[in-house]
Amino acid sequence: MEKLFQAIYGGLLSGSVYGLMALGLTLIWGSLRMLNLAHGSLYLVGGYVIWTALNPLKLPLLPSFVLGVLGAALIGFLIQVLLINRILGKPGWDSASLIATVGASIVIESAVLILYGARVKQMPPAIKGQFKFLDVVISYQGLLIIGVALLSLILMSLFLRSSRYGMAIRAVSQQMDAARLMGIPTRRVFIIVMVISAALAGLAGALLSSVFFLSPTAGFNPMIKSLVVTIFGGLGSVKGTIWAAYLIGLLEAFLQVYMGASWALPGLFLFMIVMLIVRPNGLFGLGEMQRL
Repeated sequence: MEKLFQAIYGGLLSGSVYGLMALGLTLIWGSLRMLNLAHGSLYLVGGYVIWTALNPLKLPLLPSFVLGVLGAALIGFLIQVLLINRILGKPGWDSASLIATVGASIVIESAVLILYGARVKQMPPAIKGQFKFLDVVISYQGLLIIGVALLSLILMSLFLRSSRYGMAIRAVSQQMDAARLMGIPTRRVFIIVMVISAALAGLAGALLSSVFFLSPTAGFNPMIKSLVVTIFGGLGSVKGTIWAAYLIGLLEAFLQVYMGASWALPGLFLFMIVMLIVRPNGLFGLGEMQRL
């Protein structure tokens, strides 16, 4: 019973973070048909901005979190305006966008290395303390991460289905040319999508900076896991991304608890390969005519 509860708690915690990261990638793919390989660097920006606000600047916790999310959103805005918009729609732009986002990622990681050095950093938890349930130690910070992630995912789903800009994003994702002919400003929609995606990655970085150490390469693993979640859930499917995030988080946690940490990553990729053989489009894979 103790192992079962430990696996469920660990899976929910991991799935919440994977969901935040992967949802941003899903939004980008759904609207622009582009894989943003700078996503892990935006995670870094959120973590380092909140660390800077809390330590050298001595700001309170809540404003620091807001600055972390806004900092990542600003970098995402700059990537979209200065890089992606300049190559959007040109011949070979899909390959060029991959190169551009990889370049942006290298620039961001190099800037972090120059400004903060290679030494790892850790932020104190937002809520200190812990308690035991069925002999499993549960931290208040972990519960905060699960709660904030769930709330963010719910709000994002409501935004996409109920708000004016959310419906515009869905329209662009389903048929870009038709949306443009109907008067939807697609360039503005692309900017909004990138800003939201970057903000979600920054939020994940801000939340996890008190659980894991920060380093200039700390965004790589979250980005790889979010790519796995995005592909497994079905490229462009928000519902699939959310389901896949928690399924993969739970699977990884169960493998770690019952078979050991060394089995977690190989078992995860083996499961994904089998799943993609059975369902090539992913768990909730959508055709090109329906997205988000």
